[in-house]
Amino acid sequence: MARSGNVGLIRALFVLFCAALAPTDREAEAQAASGLSGTVVARGTSQPVADATVTAEGSGATAATNALGRFELPTGAAPVTLVVRARGYLELKLPGVQAQTGLVIELDPTPNFLESVQVTATKSALAAGDVAAPTTSVSRQTIDLRGDQRLTEAVEHVPGALISTELGIFENVLLRGMPRQGNEFTNTLLLIDGVPQTNSGNEARVVALPINDARSIEIVRGPNSALYGRTAIGGAINLLTADPTAIPELRVDLAGGQFGTARGVVAASGPIARWGGFYASVGTEHGGGYFNDLVDPDYDTGNVALFGKLKFTTSPRSFGTVTINRVSSNNSTPTNEPVVDGQFLHEIDPQFDRLTNLNLPGPTYSQGETRFTANYNWQFSDWGRFVETFGYRDVRLEFIEDGDFIGEPYNLTNQTVTMYPFSQELNESVFYQEARLEAGGTSGSVRHDATVGWSYEDNSGDLWADFIYTDEDLFGFPDISYVNPVIPDRSVWQHDEATRVYNLGITGIFGQYMVQPTSRLLLTAAGRYDRLNMDATRGTAATVEQTFDAFSPKVSATYRFFGNDSGRALNAYGAYSQAFNPPRRPSALIPADIPLNLQPVDIENWETGIKGSLADGAVSLEASYFHMTEDGVVLSQRQGAFFLPTNAGQRKYDGFETGLGWSAS
Repeated sequence: MARSGNVGLIRALFVLFCAALAPTDREAEAQAASGLSGTVVARGTSQPVADATVTAEGSGATAATNALGRFELPTGAAPVTLVVRARGYLELKLPGVQAQTGLVIELDPTPNFLESVQVTATKSALAAGDVAAPTTSVSRQTIDLRGDQRLTEAVEHVPGALISTELGIFENVLLRGMPRQGNEFTNTLLLIDGVPQTNSGNEARVVALPINDARSIEIVRGPNSALYGRTAIGGAINLLTADPTAIPELRVDLAGGQFGTARGVVAASGPIARWGGFYASVGTEHGGGYFNDLVDPDYDTGNVALFGKLKFTTSPRSFGTVTINRVSSNNSTPTNEPVVDGQFLHEIDPQFDRLTNLNLPGPTYSQGETRFTANYNWQFSDWGRFVETFGYRDVRLEFIEDGDFIGEPYNLTNQTVTMYPFSQELNESVFYQEARLEAGGTSGSVRHDATVGWSYEDNSGDLWADFIYTDEDLFGFPDISYVNPVIPDRSVWQHDEATRVYNLGITGIFGQYMVQPTSRLLLTAAGRYDRLNMDATRGTAATVEQTFDAFSPKVSATYRFFGNDSGRALNAYGAYSQAFNPPRRPSALIPADIPLNLQPVDIENWETGIKGSLADGAVSLEASYFHMTEDGVVLSQRQGAFFLPTNAGQRKYDGFETGLGWSAS
């Protein structure tokens, strides 16, 4: 990756723009008269550090940073020694600081992962060592240093994570050995800033996901339906987007490589007066693929992503954010390699290159998503906080005359296969609403924290499909040569269209209680009740309506065996949880006369593990054992152009995961 430095004029104009939004000289003089003010940020990323404590040593003057990392401290005119502390960062002492405005203080993240902050597992900030689950946080610095270009690249180093890719573009992160059920993220919950990205198919598409704008990525392994509901059965991945920087910043990233790969990102960020800040970016990428294209030499993929974020404060401890994101993608999907009698075709016939692509010409897959998120955190007292989150997504997924599946019947003598082309368009609107109340306090030496909340999600849409064929019995294109393919002329194409109209509404009530009776022991109990209402119409068939309930409990305990200032620590935990996955919307690839199984899949999980650190926190280690039972699994088998449900059964997973990390500096 190369970062362009030839942007002087743009940078100058950008700085002038931000200067116009910054506090006036008169405001700055007023601040200086009362002491010093500034911003606390993370070193290397310039991301603001909220809830940091800034203390003038010896005077007792103390201030806390707001959501933008800003603080004001009445110190007078004499120089002072500042002590800055924040959870997840090393303590910093600054001697001889004069009264001033615009002071920028950089904190170094702690190398001890047990002391790092984890949000996703409990919906509130908690030390990673206290979380009763294996967790990993991938920072922006790590993403940049490794040159990760996609979400899957950023998380593929997580213990127990398996990356599964289909057709070169549909990428899935699988945790705990659970297999994929659809195209993407069917057993792992994907969130952006805490908002689920799941659609009515119980999956989340990550094509053109804005990893360019990630502040960090948190991964929690193990079921977590007790707080998040559906699809959080193997684990959860939460992409936290970048916050506005404390000082004006302009970034231009360019990258290029083999197979026509090119990528560019331009991002700008900075403060707005004293009340807020902004972050905005535009990114695009292009690729030519690495397939042996026999029909269409213009194999092409291209993504465009626009992202904007506004963050504002309404009081020293209350803030809100508004984000909007638009992504669009046009791709060519390659054909699969057939399996004949348990053998790959290239093993039977060397004339078939396993990277052969004989799909219909032109872009065969298009996707567009618009995401809008609004979040408000109101700290109404020292013991209580109210959090409101609203999300809206407009989703369009379209397969355009796509013949990516080639299969039976085969004729190896004539070197032919059967192609099953189709077109499909999905349009979906997704509303997500969550409100929760968080309360905490200390009674004697016992710490109590409680969360209660309510959420509602509505997925409404329609699905249209067109099966394209020349043979009415096979419902496909027979006798397609896999050496010199010839696609039948459009004049002989026949069409069979089908429609689906559906609505899925999910109402959930959840709660969590954490108590710390001693400094070594943390107990947690959580639970969520969900009611799901589904109605779907398949073509001329009668409307299918179903209502069902799911309850997801979770209990856990974390015990600290020892921990000291030298970074040596060892924690152990145990947890029991239940989770669920609701039925998917009726697929266009299932015939309308096939009965549907509209019952949720149930998950039960037992887990135990340890977390530790050595060498001043520079060495981290973890190990966990889990036993999961998945009940009510519906499997599908492909027959020609369709997928037919075969049975509902039970699967069990036993696993032992280990991880070892070392911070070289």
